[in-house]
Amino acid sequence: MDYQSLNVKLQETRLISIIATPPVTEKVFHEPGQQDRALTDIIRCRLDHVSLADSEILRLPKEGISDQSPSHLDWDESSSCGDAPQWRYSWGDYVALSYAWGDVTNTRDITVNGHRIAVGANLEGALRVLRHKQPIRAGYKIWVDALCINQGDTVERGQEVKRMGKIYKHARNVVIWLGSEGEDSDKAMDLIRTLSNASTTGEDKALGTALRQKPGLLGQGCWRALSQLLDRPYWDRLWVLQEIALGEGRTSILCGRQAVTWRELYDATYSFGTHNVDVMFSLIDRERKEASLPPSGLKRNKLIHLNTEQSVQAGRVKAQIMCMLDLGRKSLATDPRDKVYGLLAMMEASVTDRIVPDYNATAAQVFTDFAKAFIVAYDNLELLEQCTGSTKGMPSWVPDWTDMDHFRLFSGRSTYHATRSSADLRFDSHDQTLSCQGVRIDSIDGLGSSYLEDSATRRPKDAVAQPRRSKNAYGSEHALKEALWNTLVGGRDFRGRKAPSDYQCLLECCPTEAPEPVVHNSRGRTAFNRLVAQSADFKIAGKTLSSYFPSASGSDVEGLRDPLEQIFRFVRTRRLMVTLDGFIGLVPIEAQQGDVVCLLLGCNVPMILRAVREQHYKVVGSCYLHGIMEGEAMEWLEMGRSHLEPIVLC
Repeated sequence: MDYQSLNVKLQETRLISIIATPPVTEKVFHEPGQQDRALTDIIRCRLDHVSLADSEILRLPKEGISDQSPSHLDWDESSSCGDAPQWRYSWGDYVALSYAWGDVTNTRDITVNGHRIAVGANLEGALRVLRHKQPIRAGYKIWVDALCINQGDTVERGQEVKRMGKIYKHARNVVIWLGSEGEDSDKAMDLIRTLSNASTTGEDKALGTALRQKPGLLGQGCWRALSQLLDRPYWDRLWVLQEIALGEGRTSILCGRQAVTWRELYDATYSFGTHNVDVMFSLIDRERKEASLPPSGLKRNKLIHLNTEQSVQAGRVKAQIMCMLDLGRKSLATDPRDKVYGLLAMMEASVTDRIVPDYNATAAQVFTDFAKAFIVAYDNLELLEQCTGSTKGMPSWVPDWTDMDHFRLFSGRSTYHATRSSADLRFDSHDQTLSCQGVRIDSIDGLGSSYLEDSATRRPKDAVAQPRRSKNAYGSEHALKEALWNTLVGGRDFRGRKAPSDYQCLLECCPTEAPEPVVHNSRGRTAFNRLVAQSADFKIAGKTLSSYFPSASGSDVEGLRDPLEQIFRFVRTRRLMVTLDGFIGLVPIEAQQGDVVCLLLGCNVPMILRAVREQHYKVVGSCYLHGIMEGEAMEWLEMGRSHLEPIVLC
């Protein structure tokens, strides 16, 4: 199919319309593999050029949806024609489709402007269902990336990447297509409606209590079905982050013929779960185990952050770009360059104005250009929290977004204030070095064993490296123990607030398996046991780590669930360490004895640096060092106990 160029000045885009066809059968097929479709049942589309700058707006404002109009179109299978649509443009209106491309070799034929073309089976399935939905029958057009962007033109792809934000933001609805019915998805959609209704009517606590007494109350298999619905490939895609976020709540979710709203899904998984997270995960784990499925969550953190980002895009809350970078790192992209380009629509103009998407550039070039643009735009070094020591031909101050195993110290929030100071930054002419200023705090003296969930991946350098000194930077043993339990949880509770003193109950926790019904948190308990066992002989102030915890087995103390959960979240990809002066901290797995703990102006957390030559360092990663996370080192600077020095990151 030949594409005509888009008129950028007119803000043209392409939209498809699904052409109604006389029904050859009453049966609607949803499975791409079904072979009994008649030839005349092929999906037929028309591709048109339209202008998003169209000034002939008839009834509704072009910028978003008016308060007088419903925020969602009716995608219910049983809906009738209803009122005539209120078009916002002289050419009509459109919705934007959000879906997973799937296996590119698994294709189905459709026709576009009379030309027969192959599209992904999942897209064909979406179009097959959508053509029977009332909004499409009423004339709504659809924006679909695979058809509305000339994928064979790298220049156009680069241009359209920067426009996708506007396309999704201005769509009448964003329609999420999760795929065909299957794995009891109808049960999952029904459960979403039930939990959402309980949450919005204030009956969530009562329902949670009832479920604890009668686990099968809502039907057998519905919890497993819900977890499988959120395990679908769609949720792992990188591009869905901006597609959902820019929907600003005008988002509908389709699975087969069933539909729910984004709000219903959020209320079911987060709002209901706020008071009932224990029973939700208990039921999910049990039903998945009965079905011989591995453990899985509900992607609650992703849904929470995406819901927050919708508020950001609507101007209701402050931007949380680090959170979206975290989600982008954990998401899948066929093209690594999209790890940057797929998030541009959610970034501020101060960043995006410095970036021109270029699919002829290498991933290393794209990552380096983005890092520089981000650092210059915000005039700080917070991006260094995303660095992992994996360079792949890039400067070490450039994050490698293809490294999906990295976890920031406190993913999703900026909770530390180690420097409270602005940066003084300079790049060399080839963007290979970054000059800044910082305070050298200390050096690593000893390292605990790397925290690894799979012992088969353990390397010799992951073993305990005992410290040569036995200092205690905190003075008393009581203060040292306080530093230890704070270090294990990163000094924070799960909301990012300073860890309460109740968390000191960790020091009363015996590092052996505890009865599951007592702690209600098997993953947190397992993480604690593994951490202590793997570093049992590691010496802190001259005493082994295991000696700081009771050796006698017994019932767990009350209040362990939250701190154990925090340990699980915090220690992944890290290891305990002590410094020459006796500070305790958690550092990246790749840290080595002799690496420097440094506070860089403009960075809220301490960084582990490795000396290359005089004043030149490689970034290893961020760390937690108890006693300097709240700006204490800046006070040392003011008192003359330390001094600033030039540091070159390379």
